[in-house]
Amino acid sequence: MTVQILPQVRDNCLNLLIMELGKLLKISDFIRELRQQLNLSQEKFAAKLGVSLRTVNRWENGSTVPSQMALKLIEEMLQKMGESGKRLLNEYLLIAEQREDS
Repeated sequence: MTVQILPQVRDNCLNLLIMELGKLLKISDFIRELRQQLNLSQEKFAAKLGVSLRTVNRWENGSTVPSQMALKLIEEMLQKMGESGKRLLNEYLLIAEQREDS
């Protein structure tokens, strides 16, 4: 059986997850790891997301975080990666949980 999630609910969950990740670990590390697993330069990663190289650089150095639109595209990238995308997300969630327990 497949469960359908309303887009608004999914978006809210993703935004809450990203906010919690940002509190517990550096979202910059997650973005960098995702980009590297995709074997993309910052420039090519930026082009896939429709943002500038400078924006990706700012995400990775921690001075800004991705917008909601960028987060949706990042979520799609993770889904397209299949198991490796799930592992990456789970790895960062595990790190966040460990920090929360400390």
